[in-house]
Amino acid sequence: MSALDAAGLDDEVEQSEAWFRSHLRTLVELPTVSPGATDDRDILPGVIAAKELLASIGADAEIVGTRGTPAMVARLRHPDARAHVVVYNHVDVQPADGSAWTSDPFEFLAEAHPERGYLYRGRGATDDKGPALCAVRGAKIAIDRGARIDVTFVWESEEEVGSPHFIDVINARKEALSADAVIVSDTIWPTADQPAISTGLRGALHATLRLRTAGKEAHSGLVGGVARNPIKELCKLANDIENSDFWHSGVCAPDEDEIASFLAAGFDPDYFMHAHDLHHVTTRDPLEMMLRIWTRPTFELHGIAGGYQGRGTKTIVPEAAELKCSFRLVPDQDPMAIADSLVAFVRKANPEVEVALGGSFRPYRAATTGIVHNAIFDALHATTGRCPVTVREGGSIGAVPMIARELGIPVHFLPLSLPDHGYHAPNEYFDWRQARIGIGSFARVFATLGS
Repeated sequence: MSALDAAGLDDEVEQSEAWFRSHLRTLVELPTVSPGATDDRDILPGVIAAKELLASIGADAEIVGTRGTPAMVARLRHPDARAHVVVYNHVDVQPADGSAWTSDPFEFLAEAHPERGYLYRGRGATDDKGPALCAVRGAKIAIDRGARIDVTFVWESEEEVGSPHFIDVINARKEALSADAVIVSDTIWPTADQPAISTGLRGALHATLRLRTAGKEAHSGLVGGVARNPIKELCKLANDIENSDFWHSGVCAPDEDEIASFLAAGFDPDYFMHAHDLHHVTTRDPLEMMLRIWTRPTFELHGIAGGYQGRGTKTIVPEAAELKCSFRLVPDQDPMAIADSLVAFVRKANPEVEVALGGSFRPYRAATTGIVHNAIFDALHATTGRCPVTVREGGSIGAVPMIARELGIPVHFLPLSLPDHGYHAPNEYFDWRQARIGIGSFARVFATLGS
């Protein structure tokens, strides 16, 4: 950004708080919970609100239908654009169990804070409505200040269920989405004070294991020791999978430069545990924690069902059980190959267990060089006064590898959220300090790319 363009930028960003708060309130108070199906009754109002918001700042905005729930696509234009960038965010949110919240999850609250300026509370505030608004405001400021760039915003509505129909959006608007690069802000700094640029996402493979061993439950005193217990067998199977090698296939360890960047992130085990309300962890070594979260695959159990679930005890052997599980996979691993190996492993270990494969998406590695990466690095540096470090993400964004594959353009990340903001957790929030950084950084990125 030239000196002329930069003059007064931080003041203009600071003056954006009322705009940001107003629009975040509108979006958060629309309960756009991913249905995971084709029912758009809750999603559609949020997509319509997104379209109206983008149209209000002069963008050409439309709703793009899919076989599932719709997306919003909008383009903010400069009459003499030299570059075109797509910014991907999502308008859908995780379910919110109100009993675990200190306030209504879909009632927007703003609280003054001595360090963060304001805390904006409500489901979706940080994942991903707040960061999405940062990109919109940053683009508007940059273009109004003369940045010769077109910015296309894509707000998906099925990210939280794995983006099963996002390919429909790409196919329907492939020409409009063809750009120089894609920027995603749905990622996290590892610590509150060290800006970071994500360079990798883990992929995922979901599965449900089911086992039926009888036609009905039976008295454990009459059949115990003879009847097979499906809960016990699935627990044993899960332990066998945990100790197997097949889901480690294809892992490529990070090099020394990447590890050095991880170490510069200032990862704090105490902050990490507090942010996620973890009482115990498997290790407290900072580097080992980062390596396990970002660079190694995991096998996790999410729920087990079967048998008696009521109060007290009912001494039966259940007739059936099921186990929900998933693998987080790292770059260079193939989810379909891991799926085949899982099926083969289960078939050998317990042939009567049914494996129902769920959604899957590939890992992704972003470039750490080039014009866009450098623009993001310089923008975060200029906005925060600190040089950002490069890290990876433990989570997954199903649309990202799809975008890279189908559009053939690089995807970069400009993280804004913090661990304590509570992705997917009760009492989720975003804050003005991070929003201010986001707006200013996006404005600087667009100004650089459009110069």
